[in-house]
Amino acid sequence: MDMHWNDDALEQYRQTGDTDVDQLVDSVLPESGSESVGRLGYNEMLVLADQLIKTPELAFVKQSKFAARLSEKPANLVDYFDPMPAPDWVDPAKIKLAARLWQENTLPTLIVLYSASLPACYLVKNGIPALYQTDKLRKVDYIFQRIYETGLMLADTMDPGGINIIEDIDFDDDKLLEQALKNLDSEGNWQQQGRLCHRESNGTGVTLAQQDVQSEIDRLSAQSKRYIWGKGYLAAKKVRFLHASMRFMLNSPHRCCPFGHAENPKSLAETLSQREQAWDSQKLGVPINQEDLAYTLLTFGYLIPRGLAKWGIPVSLEEKEAFLHLWKVIGYIMGIEPALMTDEWNEAELLFEKIKQRQAGYSEDGVALTDTLMKFLADYLPHVPGFSDRLSTVLMINQLGLESASYIIPEAEINATNRWWRRAFYWVAGKICRLFFRLRSRIFKRFTHLGGMTFGRLHEVGHHLIESWRGAYLRKPFFVPKDSTTWIRTPGFNAEHAKKLKNWRRELFFAVAACLVLLIVAVFSFAAAFPLWLFMGKSMFLNLIVVALTTWISSMLLMNAWLPVIFRKRPQITA
Repeated sequence: MDMHWNDDALEQYRQTGDTDVDQLVDSVLPESGSESVGRLGYNEMLVLADQLIKTPELAFVKQSKFAARLSEKPANLVDYFDPMPAPDWVDPAKIKLAARLWQENTLPTLIVLYSASLPACYLVKNGIPALYQTDKLRKVDYIFQRIYETGLMLADTMDPGGINIIEDIDFDDDKLLEQALKNLDSEGNWQQQGRLCHRESNGTGVTLAQQDVQSEIDRLSAQSKRYIWGKGYLAAKKVRFLHASMRFMLNSPHRCCPFGHAENPKSLAETLSQREQAWDSQKLGVPINQEDLAYTLLTFGYLIPRGLAKWGIPVSLEEKEAFLHLWKVIGYIMGIEPALMTDEWNEAELLFEKIKQRQAGYSEDGVALTDTLMKFLADYLPHVPGFSDRLSTVLMINQLGLESASYIIPEAEINATNRWWRRAFYWVAGKICRLFFRLRSRIFKRFTHLGGMTFGRLHEVGHHLIESWRGAYLRKPFFVPKDSTTWIRTPGFNAEHAKKLKNWRRELFFAVAACLVLLIVAVFSFAAAFPLWLFMGKSMFLNLIVVALTTWISSMLLMNAWLPVIFRKRPQITA
């Protein structure tokens, strides 16, 4: 095991936050100070950062309103959202491979996110659950917002181009020589003439040693020529700042929201500033410390591909490590210590289990958060009377294991889920899903066009589900909350609209289920046709091929005709 991962080292990481961004937050968030813009000013900067992704050209137009607003912000805050130099280890090919895994398995990935990644975070009793107070978690609006933000970050970072490596313009050897001479002799007005460089300036020249010129050429050649950019990059930077703002509020609660609803806080600031007890760093570690960040990163980079494989989706070691690699890049963006990140599968497993062994356990807050997550999932999972009400529990137990799940799921809930008739149903359903995913992979490799159509449509289903999360809050994703008005629902979002959204999601899942049932029949028929030909003759083979083609074509027709109609029916709030 890596020397950095022993108990003493991890305990030190538990007392470490994010020094650079903590200093930035300390200068930006207070309502007074030379660099301060306050929470509202920072939140406006997030809007400007989003606009920079859409229309970067405006930043170069000095007369534009965008450039004027940007110039009003403190330089250190604007610089925070600049592209970051990409370390030498960053591999764009691995990032693309990880994005492809997401595109081909969007729906299963989202389910793994909410049945494995988030519940695994709630296991760490001194981590995320400790940020909250159990009695404040009964109001689900805020927690729903945080859950949906997690899904948005996943989509932003995993979509193609979400994490983009941009190449700087490189100079050829002659240009490097010219630039080196200019740097060493700034008064010389060096100009390139063919393959030679000539000093244009009059007067006494500067004597340049050959080794000095070569040294400067080497220095220029070694400068970083790659940068990290994209909507996923900005999402990770926003989350990093939000984490630092939580440390700021928890470590200095008197500087948080000085007013609000003490009995029923609606914002993060109110919740944290009205804690009954001060944050105990000695016991809990620094809020959102390096050990917790490393563990949380692994709940994405390690648990998601592991979770897909658990359900029978073939994920090669190359794909697993590509997924880890992408999240290592995200960890770099978010300021996680290099010693706590890896893109080696075996190392990721060791580190994850090491931290879980140190920190996992029962907590009331973890149970309350899991209960809220199950309520969130209830709006999305297919509704089957007698079974769907326990489906989220089954998924979490399957992903986390019974021992870990028992820390965050009440015993009565686990016992009710494990009744023999439910257990038998889920076992059969699980086996069918595993077999389908394996056959799907083999057949789609032979018929890549049909596979691409199916993956593309199902990715679009996931996209529309994510879009259905947007617009339910007035607050923008990853904003630092200021007061109770920050977290109110968007005007027009009421119980009636929530019911419409719930019914729309269930209609969408019913349509997807119908398409998938037809696809499963097609895959199973096609897979069985050739073996049965040997035992039952050509007639059975032809019948199964007809069934496979009929159900496959029907599935494609439904995906391309029925699903788009449902997409357009998604309830939206109109101004």
